Amino acid sequence: MRSLIYIVLLGAALLTLALVVRSGMFARKNPGEPLNSAMRAALAESRPELPEEDARAIRQQYPTAYTTPTGLMYLERAPGAGKATPRIGDQVVVAYTGRLLDGTSFDSSYAHGGPLAVQVGVGKVIKGWDEALLTMKKGAKRTLIIPYWLGYDGSNRPETIPYHATLVFDVELIDFH
Repeated sequence: MRSLIYIVLLGAALLTLALVVRSGMFARKNPGEPLNSAMRAALAESRPELPEEDARAIRQQYPTAYTTPTGLMYLERAPGAGKATPRIGDQVVVAYTGRLLDGTSFDSSYAHGGPLAVQVGVGKVIKGWDEALLTMKKGAKRTLIIPYWLGYDGSNRPETIPYHATLVFDVELIDFH
């Protein structure tokens, strides 16, 4: 008799649990977000997002920007010629102007006396440049909007660039070989 009571109580508890779960009465408002702040911070590092202020400014200034799966955004200013694009390890010659999202200029190849020649795809430049340059054709011009996780990290960030800054580069791929 006692076993029958336990089975009925267990059945009632399981039925109640099933109804509560199915109804969603205790569902969280943000089910994809961890409960504690440490887990939210760790998740933000593995799946970074732009600060809302930067995202809003990008939507206003660059509404037609294409976004890649990594988060790199760009506007095609000139498509370039031919079908060939640089391969990993190629030497590229690039003219560029870099500025912050608010328009503050921080670097330019013109200020250094001419185009920059650098090996692409091997970490010699920021990740956003590596990704973009490998998909550009000779003569192509793009405006790159580079989120902080594809830009400068703490160890290689110039002093003129704030921490976690979104960068904007006007880039022209002059040549590659």
